[in-house]
Amino acid sequence: MIKSRYVLIGAGAVAAIYFGGSYLLKLNRLSNELESETKVSIHNVNLSGIELTINVKLKNPSGGSIKVKHPFVKMIYADKTVASSQVKDANIEIPKFSEANLEPIRIKLGFLSLATTVPALIKEYRETGKLNLVVHTITTINDSLPYTKIDNITLGGGKPA
Repeated sequence: MIKSRYVLIGAGAVAAIYFGGSYLLKLNRLSNELESETKVSIHNVNLSGIELTINVKLKNPSGGSIKVKHPFVKMIYADKTVASSQVKDANIEIPKFSEANLEPIRIKLGFLSLATTVPALIKEYRETGKLNLVVHTITTINDSLPYTKIDNITLGGGKPA
């Protein structure tokens, strides 16, 4: 009776390892297959600063539907965070083999705060009319697997007059 108990415990442990490992591999595959497309544009420029619009498209090329938390977006210049979006506890369902366009995210960058935190960014914009930013799109897949995509984005079209 004691031997059969140990056999059952061993079989349970093996099954738990097998199914747990299989689940982790599936999540890892989803993380590698999920694709995000982030586009940033200048929405408005006024005396107080620049307002940016961020459009995020999430693509699910896998054969299973997934839930993704609303992405958190942060913009970095010279290893300093310039701005970030608000954190939202909202799930976005992406059916298999489809994509989801999220509502635009708006971020305001005040010239005064930019001048004090990253003066090189203001200088670069005055000289070239462009902003070169690194944009991190951060989310979680199925409430358990972190996902991050990093994009280098150039805003602006040319030297200001």
